[in-house]
Formats: sequence, C-alpha cells, structure tokens
Amino acid sequence: MKKMFLVSAFLPMLCVGCTSDNTCTIQGTVTVPDTAKDYYAVMVCCNNDVDTCLVKNGAFTLKTVQNPHLQQRIRFIDAEGNEVGDGGLFDMMEIVADTRKMTVDFDNLTASGSPLTTAMNEMVLQVYQILEGPGPELDEMISASEAGDKEKMMEISMRTGQKMDSVLRTNYLAHLDDAVGLQAMTLMAFDLDYEEMVNLLDQGADFIREDDNIAMTLNYKLAPSKEDGKVVFVKVEPDGCVISQEEQDASACLEYLNGTGRDGYVLLDFWASWCGPCREAIPEVIQLNSTFSPKGLKVIGITVKDKPENSLAAMAELGIDYNQIFDLDGIICSKFPIAGIPHFFLLNPEGDIVCDGHSLRVFDHYLQQGYNE
Repeated sequence: MKKMFLVSAFLPMLCVGCTSDNTCTIQGTVTVPDTAKDYYAVMVCCNNDVDTCLVKNGAFTLKTVQNPHLQQRIRFIDAEGNEVGDGGLFDMMEIVADTRKMTVDFDNLTASGSPLTTAMNEMVLQVYQILEGPGPELDEMISASEAGDKEKMMEISMRTGQKMDSVLRTNYLAHLDDAVGLQAMTLMAFDLDYEEMVNLLDQGADFIREDDNIAMTLNYKLAPSKEDGKVVFVKVEPDGCVISQEEQDASACLEYLNGTGRDGYVLLDFWASWCGPCREAIPEVIQLNSTFSPKGLKVIGITVKDKPENSLAAMAELGIDYNQIFDLDGIICSKFPIAGIPHFFLLNPEGDIVCDGHSLRVFDHYLQQGYNE
C-alpha cells in the first residue's frame, strides 16, 4: 500500500532527549533491489520515523537515541514511501542502540559494536527458524495434515510452542534489564499463567513490567474470563484501505466462525502489532489471500491483546488487505487452542479446525491439495 513520502520535505527528528551525548550512529550495508532507483533507510524508534538517509552504493548512516531498553528497527522505502523488502529475513533485523556507534549488515543479518543488537537478532532468528524453518516437525505436520490427524497436528503445534518457550525463557533470564529481555517476555507472555508471569517479572527490571503490552497481558490474565464481550470487525478493501469499523458482540463472530451463515474455508491469523514474528508472517498471509480468495477462501486476522490504534497503524504499514477482528475482550482468543503467536487455524464450512500451526507452509500445502481436487 502506497504512502506518500516527500523527500525534500522530510525533516529528520531524533527522539526527545536524544542529544550529542546519547546519540547512537549506525552505519549499515544492504543490497539494493534492482528495481529501486531512489532507496532510503529509515530509523524507527517508539513507532516514529526519527531519521532517514539515501542508500548510496548499498551503504547508509542513521542516528537514533542510545537506549538499551528500546527495541528499534530500520525499514527501507522508495521515493514514494512504499516499503521495500521481501517479507522475510531481510525485513527482520532489530536494533538495540546500546553503544555510541555500531555497524549492521542486512544481507547477513549481523551487527558489530552492539552486543544487544547481536543477541536480539540471534533470538529472533531462532524463533523464526522454529516457526518457519524446514525440519522434521514441518514434515510431520504436513503428513498429519494430509492424513487429517488432528491430534497429531495439535501435538506437533504444542511441541513447537515448547521449543519457542525454551528459547524465549533462556533469553529473558539472560537479559533481565534490557530490550532483549522485554522482547522475550512479550513473545512468551501469552502462554504463561498469571503466577508464573508474575514470578518472572519479579526477577526483571521495572521497565519490563511497566511496558504497556506486558501490563495489558498481566491485567488480562488477572481479570475473570467473560462469556461474551465486544469485538470490532474491520472491513478492508483489496488495496488495503479500511472502509468500515463496526462494533459487534463476540458471540455473533463466533457463530460465523462456527459455520453459521457462511460457505467455504476460513483462515484465521492470530497476531499482534507488537509481535515481530507475526509481522514477518504477514506477507505470506497476504500471498495466500491473493492466491486462494478468488477460489473462495476467506482470510481474517484476529488481534491478540493489542490496542486498536496500534493494530490499524500496523495494518497500514504492512499493507494488510484482508478483514480483521479486534478481539477487545479476548473472547475469540479464549475459544481457540492458541500456543503462542502467530498461530493460524483453517476452518472448514462447518466450523471445524482442519489445520492449525505456526508455519504457513503447511496451510499452503493443504490449500493447494484441497482446491486442486
């Protein structure tokens, strides 16, 4: 989705409080796509673009605030503001400005001069490989999907979740006072019970507990479960423009997902704007929607413990072109066996779960088989 970007009018502004004493300079290299004429690197801090520069001969220099508690990132755009990237590892690199100067190599996903940036990206890469990488569990999941063995599929999904929890827990305990620890807690918090989450938070720094997403998740776990609540159904045009937002009873949405008043298959994407792996999976979801929606597939994103304004901003940034349900009271999430996010579910016309997991490769295989029959 295009976002107008006037280079001549862009005035880079560093974060409030960023002075010469606490500025981090980032020198980076990246392979410029052949199709890109004017290609810009943009530093994103606290959801704001704080610096930009033209990529020259594959090199760029950016400045941002030096703060080991902040997870920042670099995005790439063309002269009109369109995101440039392949939706995969190229777009995954995260930045933790823990030093005055660092260098980053986007082609190899490496950083020097910044121990926390290195640790962050090693953790994110491990999570990505668990969710999307080739291996015996992916082969098992495809075999179980072909055989319609739901119990086996659930077992594999839970095993994947346990592997991811182990990686995140290890990183959290090793980074109790920096952005790596915050990101690890954010990604694993959904699967922790209240007491376990409090125990882990007690070991970490105050800024982790006070983070908006962490506080929201903790309050959600403490609140009594509801039988019904509200959702916001967001209708999205194929070009990614939001055309309506309608508050509905969660029960009405559940009836629809259970098969009432609909035909065909539905793919659910449980995601959040704060979840890095969720954002990385979005281009694949968009591709599945493009391929199979003409054949009758309906794709719906369901936000998990997210603020509507953050979800809408992420939808615009990522070019999401399929409808969304903002699960304000967590009712929809409570009805599905989610084991970490992103988590995908394929529902048949009767509302039964016929496939679920963290890797869309399984769903692509399943849909190719189903729609070619």
